[in-house]
Amino acid sequence: MHHPIIEFESVSYTYGEGVVLDRISLTIPEGAFVGVVGPSGAGKTTMLKLISGTTKPAAGMVRIGSNGAKVRLAVVPQIEAIDWNFPVTVEEVVLLGRAADRRLVPWAQASARAEAREILDKLGIGQLAHRHIRNLSGGQQQRAFIARALMRKPELLLLDEPTAGVDVKTRHDILHLLHSLNHEGIAIVLTTHDLNAVAAHLPSLVCINRKLIAMGTPQEVLTPSVLSELYGADMVVIQQEGMLLIGDLPSAFKDEHARAQHPEEVPAAHFGEQPPPHAHDEGAGHTHQREG
Repeated sequence: MHHPIIEFESVSYTYGEGVVLDRISLTIPEGAFVGVVGPSGAGKTTMLKLISGTTKPAAGMVRIGSNGAKVRLAVVPQIEAIDWNFPVTVEEVVLLGRAADRRLVPWAQASARAEAREILDKLGIGQLAHRHIRNLSGGQQQRAFIARALMRKPELLLLDEPTAGVDVKTRHDILHLLHSLNHEGIAIVLTTHDLNAVAAHLPSLVCINRKLIAMGTPQEVLTPSVLSELYGADMVVIQQEGMLLIGDLPSAFKDEHARAQHPEEVPAAHFGEQPPPHAHDEGAGHTHQREG
């Protein structure tokens, strides 16, 4: 039987006069791999802050762990929140995961450095240990901050938009890495806007838009009706080779371009058409540059 590692009991959070989260109740068990999805401003990052304890609810109760047992927790922030001008190497970033030990990074013990190198090797970036963090690709930077989190030996790992700003291959590589860490027993909760990626990789989703809209497997919650309620827009869901593909419904954003509804002087390019070639008299007021 899996005990809960996270429990929200009628949790609300307000910012000024605005309601960010409204009476959220949910339970996430030990060993879960959960994606939190919803539109911008839905309260996804706030939910992570409530779990990590950096923010307190305005109402309700957040419980981490069961029977009063303390849970080792680590957080990977959004890459956009990092100061990339700070002069620090990859190894030093990882050693900052031991900041709670109150040991200065330049004088970190040899055992800590060995552990940091082992984690970096495991994540495939050991050869970058002495490179400045700003000189890495987006995927390498994300792995470096996951390595920092792993230095805490977490039982619960929180990640805020870990696949934002990276290419398709890197996105899947990061999610495969997180899947492997979850297999090792680390419970993982991440926020994302990428519905197709989480549908392919994650076994459980939480859909929030200030309120809890749905929770379950991708097949259970990524339905046109739930997505319409979640995003306030019609979306299409396609099953193909056992996978879910989610996209915008074409009619939701298609603009009619009937010529009859436009003034005659509107150029052809407005309709996506190429204008007919034009000829010039000798006295025309402009010239064309000839190549070569």
